Amino acid sequence: MINMANNQILLILPILLVLTIHVATTEVFAQPGGSIPTLQHIDATYAVSIVPGAAQKENIHHYYPPQIAVPTGTTVGWFNNDFGQPHTVTSGQPGAADKGSVFNSGIMPATANSFFQFTFSQPGEFLYHCIIHPWRVASVSVSDAYFTGEGFKIDIGSGAVWDISTHPRVLLDINPQTIQLDKTTPITYNVTINDGTNNEKMFSHLFTTAGNSLPLELVSGMGNETRSYGPDFSSTGAYHVQSHFKQSSSYPIIVEIVSVDSKPVENPIKVLFDLKTSS
Repeated sequence: MINMANNQILLILPILLVLTIHVATTEVFAQPGGSIPTLQHIDATYAVSIVPGAAQKENIHHYYPPQIAVPTGTTVGWFNNDFGQPHTVTSGQPGAADKGSVFNSGIMPATANSFFQFTFSQPGEFLYHCIIHPWRVASVSVSDAYFTGEGFKIDIGSGAVWDISTHPRVLLDINPQTIQLDKTTPITYNVTINDGTNNEKMFSHLFTTAGNSLPLELVSGMGNETRSYGPDFSSTGAYHVQSHFKQSSSYPIIVEIVSVDSKPVENPIKVLFDLKTSS
């Protein structure tokens, strides 16, 4: 079942599809630029970089990724990687009367490990910019949609249906409901993503968290190669799976907890979640 803020309910039949399996070659890549070291007092799940050269108008990006879709409760951390240049993370459009009313980092110094974090507790579309360099506007889309079934709650950054054309990236937060998350005991999740249109397996991989839920971002990219990278920080944060996710499609995702504290689970907890994309 997927619940939305407007009380719409979309039923997902808990039926495992009989798949014709064609296993794609999948490699695991490091986070672009490397994982950010976990610093003291960082609670962020998702990392956004203020990229090198962001102070220059001709730079393609100021913040990367420039557009993300996350569930409510996600803490986003912005890191100033444009060494030598101060920046801000300020909500709203440049020059707007209400700019900075939702969040405002203030001046982030041009030093290593300069960061700002904010937890998005309400759904909505949040634009933000740099007051010092206001020529780039980025966005965070926040949804309170979620799926529940078979001992899991999966929060969905895109809403019940993933609109790839509007949000090419969507964060899922996979929360087991029958295992205590103590933020210390390792939990290993096995995630398999299938292409429901072609009845093909796209991806299968083990992800381990330090006693946390599994934040997993799906990224729609060009080409047929599927790759994963992360986590965003040295020991915590979001993982990412990039593939050629298509519009008007269905992606059955099977999540299974296979070990806790490095010990195999006698009765694995397993759920099927069918993520659909819009036309």
